[in-house]
Formats: sequence, structure tokens, C-alpha cells
Amino acid sequence: MSRDSRRVSLITGADRGIGLALAKRLADAGHALVLHSNEAEGLAKAVAEAGWSTDQVLTSSHDVGDRAAVEAAVAAAVERFGKIDDLLNVAGVAYFGGILDTDPDMWEKTLRTNLTGYFLMARSVLPHMKAAGSGTVVNMSSIWGKRGAPPGAMLAYSVSKFGIEGLTKCLIEEARPWGVKVSSIVLDKVDTGFRDNMKPFIDYTPEQRARMLGAEDVVDATLAILNSSGRAHPSTIELDAWLWA
Repeated sequence: MSRDSRRVSLITGADRGIGLALAKRLADAGHALVLHSNEAEGLAKAVAEAGWSTDQVLTSSHDVGDRAAVEAAVAAAVERFGKIDDLLNVAGVAYFGGILDTDPDMWEKTLRTNLTGYFLMARSVLPHMKAAGSGTVVNMSSIWGKRGAPPGAMLAYSVSKFGIEGLTKCLIEEARPWGVKVSSIVLDKVDTGFRDNMKPFIDYTPEQRARMLGAEDVVDATLAILNSSGRAHPSTIELDAWLWA
């Protein structure tokens, strides 16, 4: 097994939205990509439309909350490229509901994807970064991980993002001696296909969506973290949709 000379970036939720936008920018920058999604068909379509070669991209379709699948996917990536330089945890789900109407199954699915999935990915990737003495982990978080969601809105989602903030802070301390940076990007309203799932509950006008953040704004923040110097550690970047107010 030889180490690839390119920077190797692993992205979850890579079939659409922020994950796919990240993949496109990093591919343009010459990175080798390890792309994960639980939507096999959507991921295959995205890769085909982008025209990426099998030399540049390795894909895996599985639930990020499935420990065995995560470990196997990371092992395959290391076997293929010899390393993983960046872990970009993007995959996420959201369901509407407060304490009285959040279905327990939806609660478990939200935490499994949004929090346990981040933990399992980090747990599988960090030993390789530790051995290399370098690496970067970026966790996508939310403003709802800094303050509680509105009544009856997205209780499970908010709780999962509070968990991501706690996980990130713990990993910062643990990974620091290994030379590994861990960061979170705290997002305000972002206009991606994620919003389409909310239409039965809240439907934003085109004018409102135009005032939200775009996927490319999140990509820019992520690249700022990935390209920061060895002296600098942008532990948290908070992106406000400042035009919304």
C-alpha cells in the first residue's frame, strides 16, 4: 500500500447539497476523494455527471450510523489511497416536531445520522491521522446547536447539533497532541435541497431563500479551515445569514 501524493478528502453526504459542492471544489483543487452517501443511486449519478475518474474517486454507500459499514469503508479508503488527510462530516437529516410530537423513531434516526455517524466516522479515521501526525476534521453544525430550536420545530435536530458541538470540543482536546485539527462550522439558514423537506411545515419564498447562505459559502469556510497554516486553528467558524434580518 503506497501513500497517494494527492490530498485525500473523505466527505459524507456527498451526493447533493453542501457535500457535493465540497466534492466539486476539492476535485478541482486536485484532491483525491472518498465520497460517502446512503443514497447509492444519487451518488453514482453525481459522480457520473461530474465526470470524475475512478482514479480520483472512491465511493461508498452506507448508513453512517452502521459501525461495521463505516469501518469497512474507511479501511477500503486507506487501502486505496494510503491515507486520509481530511474528514468532512456533512451528512445530516432533520424532522419537524417538539417534545410532544417527535416520533421516537425519528428521534433515533436523527441522532444516529447527525451525531453517532460523526462519532463513528471520526473514531475510524482518527487512528490513521494520529499515525500520520496530521489531519483535519470538519463537523457541520448549526445555530440550533448553540441555542434551542423554536417550540414545536426541530427538537431532535437541535439536540443532535448540540451534541456535535460537544463532540467537536472534546475531539479538539484529544487530537491536539496528534497534530490533528478538529473544527466545526456553525451554520445559519442555508438554501439547499435540505429546505425542500421542510415544505410541508414551512415554505420559504424565492426572495427569502435568496437571502440565505448558499452551499458555496459553506465550501469557502471549509476551505479556509483546510488551508489554514500549521500555526492557526480555526476551531469554530459561525456563518450568519446576515441578510435575513
